[in-house]
Amino acid sequence: MRLLDHLRARAVTAALRADRPQPCDDLVAAVTARIDAHRRRTDARLRTATAGALTATLAAALLSVGGVSYAATALQGAAKVVRKAVAPAAPRQAAVELSLSAGGDQYRPGYGFGDPNHNHQGPPGLRRSGAGAAAPPLRAQPSRDRLAALVSTSFTVDEQASLFVSVHDADDRPLLLTQRSRRGGSRVGQGVGGPQTKFIRYTVLVPRELPLQLRIPRNLLQPGARYTIRLVAFDHTGQRSEIRIPFTL
Repeated sequence: MRLLDHLRARAVTAALRADRPQPCDDLVAAVTARIDAHRRRTDARLRTATAGALTATLAAALLSVGGVSYAATALQGAAKVVRKAVAPAAPRQAAVELSLSAGGDQYRPGYGFGDPNHNHQGPPGLRRSGAGAAAPPLRAQPSRDRLAALVSTSFTVDEQASLFVSVHDADDRPLLLTQRSRRGGSRVGQGVGGPQTKFIRYTVLVPRELPLQLRIPRNLLQPGARYTIRLVAFDHTGQRSEIRIPFTL
């Protein structure tokens, strides 16, 4: 008897489920569209809030160490100098050859780049120390390991400047320079560091006489050939001056 009642109850339940009203397709589509739109709006608000929180955190961290103003100043200065340094160059001298992290004077109070007390009207004055226009070419000397040649001199710059130092062959092609080496690398002023490059950059904050030593891989030089050290200086306004110093191996 109980089994019969159970079977009848299941039959009634199945009949009721089969005959229950079903929503029309338009109603289902409308409800689904509203749910999807609400989910997209929620996701967009969540992404915006997350990005805003990360930006605010990063800005607070940069402001605490002066990073915003430093980064902006550094990028503007580098862009100005690179544009003016590359513009006069031949097409074969690509901008990627520039090294923007070689070295410079240590910071001193009152010697910020562009300070009016250490600059003058007109382009920077550059002069090779102790030598006139008729001075004989320098002679490069072999390094101790015999893998490179070292050419040394000194020069004077009379105002703050961004210097670009390079060595060119008789066809005016820039040669690769070794900035840092355990056996005696290149040196401009207080020193430079970084990978090999064709253009060494050095920022002069304190106008003065600066020592110069360049290390050139020996396989790039030919005995008796004539080469040229090119010094290009830009002041904080972008004015340019240049000197060329010849040397032989």
